[in-house]
Amino acid sequence: MIVVLVIGIVLVVGFWQPGFFVTTKLDVNKANSGVQQILTDETNGYGAKNVKDVKCNNGVNPTVKKGATFECTVSIDGASKHVTVTFQDNKGTYEVGRPQ
Repeated sequence: MIVVLVIGIVLVVGFWQPGFFVTTKLDVNKANSGVQQILTDETNGYGAKNVKDVKCNNGVNPTVKKGATFECTVSIDGASKHVTVTFQDNKGTYEVGRPQ
């Protein structure tokens, strides 16, 4: 009886918002679009012009984890640049670093 209760608790906690057994991934296509938007936004972003060919995390959906990072490559005014994207929480909020 106690074993069943413990297993039940582990399963509930493990799958709860995401728990131990659930991994949240960020859709890499949405990341590509979001990074491009931040790079080009003149008010809330970097105001870069001619931003093209944004490709994040080598096309693989990154795992969401506070403090984790992934890289994006981008063309700005014809020059190849990269940006580092950092997750700010475990829900997928991220910060886009300055193009380097």
